[in-house]
Amino acid sequence: MLPSMKLMKSTVLVVALILLAGCATTFRPWKLSEVEEGMTRTQVVQILGEPDSVETKDGSEFLHYSYREDYNPPPPDDTLQARDATNRRLQGQRIKQGLGESSYAVKMVDGKVQSYKELMD
Repeated sequence: MLPSMKLMKSTVLVVALILLAGCATTFRPWKLSEVEEGMTRTQVVQILGEPDSVETKDGSEFLHYSYREDYNPPPPDDTLQARDATNRRLQGQRIKQGLGESSYAVKMVDGKVQSYKELMD
């Protein structure tokens, strides 16, 4: 009976950790397609998570979000030739140049979504 109690406690702990991880509010730009004109701020936050910053301007509220793509290449294999390692490093640098940070804003007027867009530099 004692081993099954330990197993049950371990199972409950693992499930709790998974549920907590699921509550993270990391912004994902592809979720913007779920935002619709007329939604409340609460509805937007449920979909996109808490904004990185909030700005009030000319009677409008702007919820600012950012998304950063990171490139994490696998560690080099010790059996690779030096030339192959150099090629991988160069390829990784080219990929990294194509990745970066994107910024998005959701415009709220009178507590409702009026529009949203990606902000260009």
